[in-house]
Amino acid sequence: METLFFVKHRKQAFVMSMLMMHFLCSFASSLDAQSSGPSQETAQPAEEAEEPAIVRPKDSDSTSQKLINNYLASSGGRKAHKRLLNIEASGTIVEGKTTRQFTLVETRDGKRRLTYTWHHLGRDYKVVRAFDGLVAWEQQQLPKVLPHVILNGQEAQHFKCQRWLIQPFGLPLSPKYVFQYQSTARVNGRPTYLVVGYGPKNERSWFYFDKETSLLIRYGGLGVIGNVKEYMDYRATHFEYVDGVLLPTELSLLVEDSAFGKITFESIKTNQKIDSGIFNQPPDIVPLLRSKHTER
Repeated sequence: METLFFVKHRKQAFVMSMLMMHFLCSFASSLDAQSSGPSQETAQPAEEAEEPAIVRPKDSDSTSQKLINNYLASSGGRKAHKRLLNIEASGTIVEGKTTRQFTLVETRDGKRRLTYTWHHLGRDYKVVRAFDGLVAWEQQQLPKVLPHVILNGQEAQHFKCQRWLIQPFGLPLSPKYVFQYQSTARVNGRPTYLVVGYGPKNERSWFYFDKETSLLIRYGGLGVIGNVKEYMDYRATHFEYVDGVLLPTELSLLVEDSAFGKITFESIKTNQKIDSGIFNQPPDIVPLLRSKHTER
């Protein structure tokens, strides 16, 4: 197995059926939302199963620090990574039978903004999801602007912590993390070293470093599919240098070790001028009240 934390004896058919239900429900919700907005302004967290308490190590161990340093060196060098302040990227994401275009902004201090656009049944759709450093939120902007919702639970945690391009191995994020070497593992047949990261609020992420190249070829954490916690990982399959840093240009989406989609980056730009306000929650939508005028 490629991930140490897989839920044993989980049937692959169950996972794929939950994925399909998730995508179908998402489309149905978008269509229904055109006529009526959400009943609440805060998204409901997923149902959570009983889990043992997570014991956070006091400090990072020397093995994990060496593996991270080797990764930084092999992917452009520590100085090149230090110069990386932000990334703007765009491309295509395929999830099941759904294809959408995306634009992504990630910053070195952990902020994220992800915009999805797609066409369905003659209508254009646009959904924005962002993390401002404290709160994760989402808003539908096409075909109708709806009030934004606050993301909670495991879904919010996955969006905040599982980044596509900028990993928490440099300032200012790295001091908020503790890293521990876990074991050896295999990713797509390649031998790797597995390191577990404990985030600012003890959120766990796992990082697989290729034994031969030292590159980070798989990473992820717990997410949510159909109100069920699942292990959701990204597996890097192609890399290119962008301003001196070797970055993944194609990611396979994995749920419980089953591939269900792909992210293809068509454009990646670094250190762009970014308006910090794009991560902030949008203002509340105030309905307009129409007054009736009496005819004279």
